[in-house]
This record gives sequence, structure tokens and C-alpha cells, in this order.
Amino acid sequence: MRKLHFKLYLAIVGTLVVFLIACALVVHHLGPPRLAVGGIESAAGLAAAILDEREHDLEGTREILVSLAYQANSNVWLYDAHGVMVLRVGENEPKLSAEEIDDSDWRMTHDGPMYNRRLGDGGHLIVHPRHRILAYGLHMGLLLTTIAALLALLTYPLTRGITARLGRLQTGVRQFGSGNLGARVKVEGRDEVAALATSFNESAGHIEKLVRAHQMLLANCSHELRTPLARIRLGVEQVTGTDSGARAEIARSIAELDALVGEMLLSSRLDASSGIERKEPVDLLALAAEEAAHFDLEASGDTVTLAADPLLLRRLVRNLLENARVHAGGATDIHIESDAQYARIVVEDAGEGIAHPDRDRIFEPFYRASTATQASGAGLGLSIVRQIAHAHGGTVTYSPRESGGSRFTVTLPR
Repeated sequence: MRKLHFKLYLAIVGTLVVFLIACALVVHHLGPPRLAVGGIESAAGLAAAILDEREHDLEGTREILVSLAYQANSNVWLYDAHGVMVLRVGENEPKLSAEEIDDSDWRMTHDGPMYNRRLGDGGHLIVHPRHRILAYGLHMGLLLTTIAALLALLTYPLTRGITARLGRLQTGVRQFGSGNLGARVKVEGRDEVAALATSFNESAGHIEKLVRAHQMLLANCSHELRTPLARIRLGVEQVTGTDSGARAEIARSIAELDALVGEMLLSSRLDASSGIERKEPVDLLALAAEEAAHFDLEASGDTVTLAADPLLLRRLVRNLLENARVHAGGATDIHIESDAQYARIVVEDAGEGIAHPDRDRIFEPFYRASTATQASGAGLGLSIVRQIAHAHGGTVTYSPRESGGSRFTVTLPR
């Protein structure tokens, strides 16, 4: 969700930047310094008109200049037609030459910009802003920049909050997709994201009910199949006068069906459970050695004790060895590896190996590799190995041997 988070945030910040640029353009054309210049010119023109309309005594003239200085926030100086200062309102004393006094309109001096307005009697009214005109634009720019920065900081938690809820929703979807059918997400707020979370929870609930019902149906059917199989086996044993070869074939078929039913029951139970039902200390090397002995092998490696279900681990090792026997002529090595965090069961064989297109699917239920040459097995052995490994919080992987053959590695957390 980081990409969406930054997209939303950059969209908002980009809008603020455009707003800031637009405000700067407006200020440039309508605000200071143009408004400041226009205000000074208007106030000076009004004061000059009042001074030209009628004659005032010195006190009346000072009042007009004081009012002008206050309105324009400026220093004001009044000169007569001979360039002699008549009155001064302000802090600074001007240092103007006769040429500078004679010039009308705005003029840039070493004290900054000054506005010179010629009076009707030949005198001059000079206005000197106390603050530089450009400072108005600078202050306005700083103000707009500060506002934009504050808005950018305030919008970050907003965008982060929206995408954080989407992130939690994504986590719930991933958990559900990984097989945790009980995964749900917290509904936060009353907006579209909350509606999406509600829809996901409702859909996940319906899917969980359907999958549970399918698992229960499969488990019950598998369980019920064992009863007629037992009756058939008993009936075949009691039948006399039947060809011994035919009886052996029937018994073999019944045994395969019984084994298939057992694998289906175990697979259904593992699917329905969220983990192992019981844990006890298990000596992994000793367990592997006991199972390897049934296949005339010796297990080697590190002595590791795990908290696990011994029956399930036995089934895991047995399925790997049986898979090697059926498809590769038997396993060549089984050993245990360990480090500080994990224990590994490694089973190797010297068969033909598995073709690259089949390597990602060999752990799927009922999948047969394209190189399989025998019809033995129903395709559930490696699937059950993966289910047992996942139930213990581990994984199982396949890799080809450098000298030919296959290597299956089961990694279990210590």
C-alpha cells in the first residue's frame, strides 16, 4: 500500500503547490508591491489635492502630513519650490540632492524607493515607505509557504490512515488466501473502505462454510467407504474355490483402496485443522532412523528434539521414502540437519528426477508428474507431506541433485 499512500499524498501536496503558485501569481499582479505602490500614490495624491485647494497654516499642513504618514506607513517630507524643507514627519532625515527633489514620480535612492509628488505651487511632497515595498511580497510568500507546509503535514496522517486500513485489509486477504479460512478483518469507519472490509468478511464467511462442508463431506464419505471395504475383504477370504491369483489381485486392489481412503481421511483432517492437535518432544533423528529401517536404510545427521506430533512426522518421513521407492527405485540417503532456528529432514534418491514443468505442482493433491512410469499411488503422498509440514509451521521443497536424482527437504522450526 505504500505506492497508493504516496500517490494520495503527492496528489494532495501537488494540489497545494499549484494553489501556492496561483496565489503567488495573484499577489504578483494584484498584491504588493503593486497594491502598496498604488496605495501610496493614491494617498499622496489626495494629500496633494488638499494642500493645493486651500492654503493652510503650518499646523494644519502638519496634520495633513501626519495623516498621510500614518495611512501610508511612510516618512513624509514637504519641500517648497526652492528645494527647502518645510515640514518633516518621520524618523529619518532625507539626503536628497536638488535634482532628486525636482524629479517627479518614483525614484530609487540609497534609502530605498521614494515617491515624489509635485504640488501646484511648485513644491514637492515626498513619501518614503518605512518598510521596503518588496518586503510585502516576501512576507506574503512566506505566509503562503508556511500555510502550504502546515497543510502538507496535516494531510499526511489522513492519507496514511486511509492506506493503513487498506494495508490491514490486504493482510487479512493474504491470510485467507494462504489457507486460514477463519481470517477476518476489522471494520473501521463508515466509508467505502469499511464497506469493502464488510463485504470481504461476509464473502469469507460464506466460503469458509462451503469449504468446511466439502471437507466434512469428503471425510464422512471416506470414513463410510471403509465399512464396505472391510466386508468385501472378509467375503473374499471366505470364498472357496477361487483362483489364488484372482484372490491376490482382489486383495491388492482392496488394500490400495483402503490406503487411498486412509490418505483422504488424513488429508481432510489436516485441511480442517489449523495446526497440530498434540505436541510432545520428538527425537527427529531416532524417528527418521526407525522409519528408514523399514526401507533398509540408515539415517544420519544431527540429534534434534522438536515439539511436534510424532505420528504425523512418522507419516511425513514414510511418505517421502515411499515416494522415492515407487518413482526412483528407493531412497539413497536420509539425514537430519539443524541450526539455531530450524531442523531439516533431507531425503535423496538417484532416480530420473522431476521435469522442470512439474516441479511447482508435485505437491498438489492427485497430481502425477509427466515422467511417472508407474500407476502406483493416488498422488496424495507428497501433498500430505506438505500439509504435515505446514501444520508444524514448516515447508517442503524439491531440488535436483547435481549427480542426478531428487532431493526433498522438509524445514521445521525449532
